[in-house]
Amino acid sequence: MEGLTTAECPQTAGKEPALTDPDDRHHLIVPPEPRQRPRQQRAHETKAKILKAAARSFSIDGYAATSTNDIVAEAASTKGAVYFHFDSKETIARELINHWLTALGGIRQSTDESAIPAIEKLAVFFNGSATLIADDAVARAGLRLTTGAGLDTAPPAFREWVELVSRLVDTAIADGQLPASAAQRLAANLCAGFIGAVQVIQVLGDPGDFTSRIDDLVNAYLISDA
Repeated sequence: MEGLTTAECPQTAGKEPALTDPDDRHHLIVPPEPRQRPRQQRAHETKAKILKAAARSFSIDGYAATSTNDIVAEAASTKGAVYFHFDSKETIARELINHWLTALGGIRQSTDESAIPAIEKLAVFFNGSATLIADDAVARAGLRLTTGAGLDTAPPAFREWVELVSRLVDTAIADGQLPASAAQRLAANLCAGFIGAVQVIQVLGDPGDFTSRIDDLVNAYLISDA
């Protein structure tokens, strides 16, 4: 049989042959693989889910009574996934506390940038903290853990919070807006009153607006010390 001419050949010389079915009736279309979320994004989402689950567990049962298995069950995850991100239950608690303190630092920085008297900055700082706690369950758990029993990182975290407030108090004293005696107790009392209000509201419920309750608390302290 004589060979086919170029014109009779089903494919052009010099080109790769087309992918066809055995009967050469039509081109096979290979569907593209479904796009997957990047691994880093999936890891971030898994970590966030674990933190939210731990926040719920710690808020309901407390730090000491919550086990890693409880967190795994609450997150509907696996031990392997939890231990991939966190070495222990304490590591998870530390992450929640850090989230709270980092958010507080952001509120404090925003407060410092406002051109208002120092005593008003105190009220604005706690108002912003109340809004954070009302909206962010992870930050709320971090706050509660700062007074949690059996957690070594809790006392230093609470002292760091008090120190943030103390600087505002000291500025108000220097500006003559608060008496010098306020420096000995006001910052600690404000922080203790804040966390007490959060715990009472979570246990008993609150018919009013949470931020308004905190405003009332802060204003009561500031008026008594002014």
